[in-house]
This record gives sequence, C-alpha cells and structure tokens, in this order.
Amino acid sequence: MRPAPNYTEYVYLMNFTDPWPTFHGLKGFPHVVYTAMTFGDWNTMVVSNRLLDFSKLVGFEGMVNQSVRYCSYTPKVEFISWDESFKKVYEQLDQFTPTRKEYRKRRVTNLYWGADEWKLFYAFNSLRKRVTPVLREIKVTYEVYTKWMKTLEDHCTVHTGFYPGRYKNYSCYCFLFFTDFEESVKSLFSFFPTTSFTMELDKHLLVFTYVTSPNVKRNLFCLLYDMETKKMIKEFKQVVALFHSQYTKESFLTSERPT
Repeated sequence: MRPAPNYTEYVYLMNFTDPWPTFHGLKGFPHVVYTAMTFGDWNTMVVSNRLLDFSKLVGFEGMVNQSVRYCSYTPKVEFISWDESFKKVYEQLDQFTPTRKEYRKRRVTNLYWGADEWKLFYAFNSLRKRVTPVLREIKVTYEVYTKWMKTLEDHCTVHTGFYPGRYKNYSCYCFLFFTDFEESVKSLFSFFPTTSFTMELDKHLLVFTYVTSPNVKRNLFCLLYDMETKKMIKEFKQVVALFHSQYTKESFLTSERPT
C-alpha cells in the first residue's frame, strides 16, 4: 500500500533478547501486516498499519529505527551475469559526484476505499488469481472490481521479482541506508541480475537484495564501502533475513518461509 492521509504503515527495526518467540508471538497480533526474523544490526522487523508500542513486549532490548513507510520499488532487471552487473554498477558509481542533495519524493494520495475495496485488496494479494471465483467467494460485483482496478496504481505498488537461480537458493541481505542521494542508490541496485526491493522510509532507504555465492557477497560489501568512500551514502546498517511472514486481514498468515 502507498501511504495516504487516512492510511499509514510503520516500519520497526528492533532487537529482542530471543527473536524466535517474538517472531511467532506476533502472528495474529492486531494491525501487524509483516514480520521478519533477521541476524545482524537488528533481529526483528515489523510492519504495522497502526502506530504500536513494542517496548512493552517481553525481551525488548531496543529500537534501531522506527519510520513511516512510503513507496516501495522493484526495478526491472536484465538477465546478465553478476560480473557484468558489477561492471555496470561501478561505471555509474565512478561518475557519481556528491554535489547537490537529491529531492526526496514522498507522495501521498487520498484513499477512498470502502469495505468492498479492502476485500478485493486482501483477496488479490496475487494478481495471478482467477477473477470470477474470487469475486464469487468474497461477494463483490465485477463492476466494483473494475473500478477498483482503475485506482490500484494510485494506492498500491505491484511488484514482480526475477530470481533466475530459484528464489529459495538466494540469501536475502537487508540494508538501512543513511543517504541524501536516494535515486542514485536505487539506480545502482537496479543493475543486479536479481530483483532488489527498495522501501522508502522517513529519512532512510531500506533495500533488500538477493545474492548467491560467497564471491558475490564479498563484492556486494566492497561496493557498500566504495559507496561510502564516494559519499553516496553516509553510513549503513545491515542484516541477513532468516524467516518472514506476511499477514492479511482475512487470514493473517499468508506465507512463512526461509529467505
């Protein structure tokens, strides 16, 4: 979902003494739409559609970052090798000069959805579903569905991922970037041969990227330090994602799998 004056999602990056029971305990937690257990600078990530106070939970140690979630992006990628992609990345990085700060785009659109539109949103969490059986099941007319589809891009982002080596074979690294050059950072990650997922926060970027071999991982971290040297980023925090779950209003748990 894109943010709206009457709909906001919040991202929490936190540490708990034992993240495993926290991860499972948040299943069905009111207003929680996504959770992840990670290893690194934070061990628990939560996305909610209402501002929540997690400091009261057992084992809470601290908040690394709490922000409003804005738009998310998945760039189109090419079917190329990792060596070719890093070559393109460095060609662009070498041309980068930290002269003028880039404007942060944080567009907010009014949301006028009723009960039927929210039913459609949760029912079509994958747009590959057959329309007629779903509409029959949730008791929404085709006319309402077609009107809703026309508003979808105004209020939602639709993501397509490309993972030629099979999704489960990749390690997912998540980076919290402190930067004044968001568009430049997004552009670099768009050259990779797997789809990166970028989430805009209040003052930071949260980027999920998927890599395979130890050599690629080493090159990725060398790139991050080179981005610091070129002053494209001020600093970064990082984790590797272990498990994640996404919830819907209707069923709460739609997926749980290692990343």
